[in-house]
Amino acid sequence: MSYHTEQKAALVTFLSENAQRQFTVRELARAVAERTEIGESTVYRLIAGLVEEGRVRRFAVGRSFYYQFVGGENCDSHLHLKCLACGRLFHLDGSVSQFMRRQILATNRFRLDEGETVLFGTCHDCMGQEGAH
Repeated sequence: MSYHTEQKAALVTFLSENAQRQFTVRELARAVAERTEIGESTVYRLIAGLVEEGRVRRFAVGRSFYYQFVGGENCDSHLHLKCLACGRLFHLDGSVSQFMRRQILATNRFRLDEGETVLFGTCHDCMGQEGAH
């Protein structure tokens, strides 16, 4: 039992130390293996639990899934912004999220699931880099 606790702790520590990046399960298994013995199947099981707990967010990019630490910041109560250039995840202000949710419901008769909604675009830092080219 403590063996799995050690593996989960190593996984959470790695993810929290790299919260601005996202990883595939294979990448996580390789990185965490430097800290404790862990295989991909164990990472799959642990990451599923962390997603369910709201501590990790799962993103589909093409045919692959990527995972990123969000720390359980009550992420089901606001929308998220994800930069396509650098991969950073931003927590949209709660009042802005509520406004957007109400507007979409009123104009489109469609209720957003804030815990599952991510808006993709380009962050301020990456927009500055685009202009430098």
